[in-house]
Amino acid sequence: MSAAVVTFPPSPSVHAPTRHRVAYRCEATARNLSGRREVLLATYRAATPRLAARWLRAEAQRLARLLAPEPSAPCLRGAPLVPTAAHALRPDYYLLVWAGDDNQYDDALRTLCAGNAYVLAVTDYDARYSVRVYPLPVQRAPQTPAPAGCFPCAPAGAGRQPPRRRGRHAVR
Repeated sequence: MSAAVVTFPPSPSVHAPTRHRVAYRCEATARNLSGRREVLLATYRAATPRLAARWLRAEAQRLARLLAPEPSAPCLRGAPLVPTAAHALRPDYYLLVWAGDDNQYDDALRTLCAGNAYVLAVTDYDARYSVRVYPLPVQRAPQTPAPAGCFPCAPAGAGRQPPRRRGRHAVR
């Protein structure tokens, strides 16, 4: 008689829950109001939700400065400046208010930690500006053991000794 070996797959509760690695794609865009054209203004890839939220805040401030530069800015020298009405759309104002509000920052951070996308969008007379962050799953390459007798290579220069000279000119 031969002995039979019976194997069962391990129960799911035996394994610890695995967390999928996630990176965050951050981008700032401008789109015309018809929705036919979109221009990518900036991108960033964050490794953590906190870095993504920090980028979101900094990019909102940067975009606000680009939308409403100071009248004394070098790029506006000689440009005819006209004051706007009090009821005029001011997307830069909303971006700066959002960037300065810690509650909004915490809300963005909680949203990103939950694995959801976060979009901050403001509209001007001729364009819609958005600063958005969304999670991306990161795939790792499968790790296979090295074949028997092979040792993993050390990085260049790591653990190496300088070559020794032989003969009369050897340094001692």
